[in-house]
Parts: sequence; structure tokens; C-alpha cells
Amino acid sequence: MDLTISVKDSILNVRVVILAHTKNGYLFEKNPDGYLYFVGGRIKINETSEEAAKREFFEETGIKVDKVNFKTTLENFFVFENEKKFHEICFFYEVPDELKINVKEFKLVECPISEFAKTDIRPKIMKDYILSNDNKPHVIYKDYTKTRNLL
Repeated sequence: MDLTISVKDSILNVRVVILAHTKNGYLFEKNPDGYLYFVGGRIKINETSEEAAKREFFEETGIKVDKVNFKTTLENFFVFENEKKFHEICFFYEVPDELKINVKEFKLVECPISEFAKTDIRPKIMKDYILSNDNKPHVIYKDYTKTRNLL
């Protein structure tokens, strides 16, 4: 069972994201609306964030990784398309080695860091975090005035 809990008009969502480097850039999934988002998913009950990162990465790429390095935690407050408020806690991990992967087989895309500034990557706050080489262990973004599609 995923760690997604409804509380009145809000949803608490607990996720992981895996930053993965390839020869050509970072790995992303592509939304039908055209924007890119980081590989990852929800943490399951009784699963650590590190276990979830390894599981999600395998599910999304077919690659089993033995090690992931913690980068930061994003506490993200936003309104989703259905007008529900979200409080999302997202643990960001990084795969330490450069990957060799057939991105088309897994419907993933690679984006060079040199293209980040002009690419629609969400959540934008994390794109900015990577571009700035920030090492803060906790990032907070709170804006209930915009839908997630605008973040």
C-alpha cells in the first residue's frame, strides 16, 4: 500500500525520486503534456525511502542498483488538477555511477544539464536545486495558488 493519505481536503503523499546520470545527461520520464519529471514513485508502507528508491528505479528502468546516495528532501505544497491540496514529502536519491540504458525501451528520455535551463522539468524547484549545485538537506516549496502543472 502506497503512503498516500487523504485528510479532509488535502492529501499527504510520500515519494522518492532517483537522480540518474547517463553519458548524455539525466534520466527523466516524459508527461503527455510534454514536460519532464524525475524517475521515481511512492513509498510503500513499512518500506524505507532507500528501499523504495531502489525498487522504483528497477521498476522504471529494469536496472537493479545496490547503492543510492541521499541528496535532499523536498517538502512540496501544491494544488493538483482535482483542486485537492497536496503536502508531498519527496526523498531525492542519486545513483552514484553513470548508467548505460536503452531509454526508448523504458520510455525514458535523457536531458543534458546544459539543456536544463530551457527544458520544462518539474518540479521546477528541483531543477533549480540541481543547476545551483545546492547541497541543502531540506528544500521547502509552498504555493497553493498554482496547480502542479504550473510548478
